Amino acid sequence: MINNFDDCLESIDEKHFFIQDGEAQRPAFIVGTNGEFEVINNTDSPINFLKIDSCVYDSRDGTRCDCAIYNDDTFCFLELKNSKRTNWKSHRESAEKQLEATILDFKDENITNNKTLEAYMCCTSCNIDGNYTRILRASNNNEKTVYFIDELNTKLYCDTKKGFN
Repeated sequence: MINNFDDCLESIDEKHFFIQDGEAQRPAFIVGTNGEFEVINNTDSPINFLKIDSCVYDSRDGTRCDCAIYNDDTFCFLELKNSKRTNWKSHRESAEKQLEATILDFKDENITNNKTLEAYMCCTSCNIDGNYTRILRASNNNEKTVYFIDELNTKLYCDTKKGFN
């Protein structure tokens, strides 16, 4: 069951912003520069930002993705992983499970009706100066990509950026 939806939702009017994963038991949040996930809003409408992990859900609810961004047309689920290149495979598998569980919950609650669904696995590495760099990797799991499309009606991406047009 989805709780605290309205308390975990904010509207962002900025044309360009970043999302950063929160530290232990803290939800993801918006930052002006150099976050883990970049959002470019080329529309005349605000983007909704929903804190999912540690806000809509807490640790008693099991693992879910970190957050979502959406507008009237598109709903994007995001799982943010700050990772080393050597452990990307295990992080990818974990991200896929978290995204799937969240998508199924939101579909059961009819929250994503009539929207194009997208899921993003975002893997970054933090440099010593605190800047984030993306670790670009293909999903490497065509079976999972097909499953997301066929069973969840959701496009699965491995990326650190979303542009709304």
